[in-house]
Amino acid sequence: MSSNGSGHIKATLNFSKSSTKVASLMKLKSINGITIPTKEKIKSEAEAMSRILKNTEGISQVQYSLDFNNYIATVSCSFETINALNNFSKAIGTYFKSALGNNNSYAFNTKTGVFTRSYTYSPSLNKEYVKISETDKKYFDDACYTQIIRFDKKIKSQQHISAKISSTSKAVLLKLKATDLISGKASLANTITLNN
Repeated sequence: MSSNGSGHIKATLNFSKSSTKVASLMKLKSINGITIPTKEKIKSEAEAMSRILKNTEGISQVQYSLDFNNYIATVSCSFETINALNNFSKAIGTYFKSALGNNNSYAFNTKTGVFTRSYTYSPSLNKEYVKISETDKKYFDDACYTQIIRFDKKIKSQQHISAKISSTSKAVLLKLKATDLISGKASLANTITLNN
């Protein structure tokens, strides 16, 4: 995040710890009524998502990668303004039919240096989670959400109880258990104040 409100974002979905299980699942057409997408379908979806982002106002340098050996997917882009970053979140959320696109927004005051991430818990996350078998829920035990926000100025303070400011004072690390996000025990909301 630059002090003028522009920046670069990269999102990664990492299944490498479960790569053996994912490889086995990819050989099936469906499991427990859930359709397992083929590699071709995943590639097609990634291309479609990329096209949507390329057509999103204020978004540029869209790139994605799919690693089918380690089962890691990434998407990245640059954004001109904080509104473009919100457009990115909404586009991704809408495309993947995820509540995160609408329950998550960013604000950045370039004059005061205050960066805010607002987040509203969506009970639909837990409704979907409880439908999963107890055996499959165990795969979520080690799952986590990790967020690193880097700035070009030093950070004066941040308000999330679980987040930490880096030793350089230019980044905030937030790592949460996926099950805590799903159940609503944890929040992604934070306010970060930069030194002026």
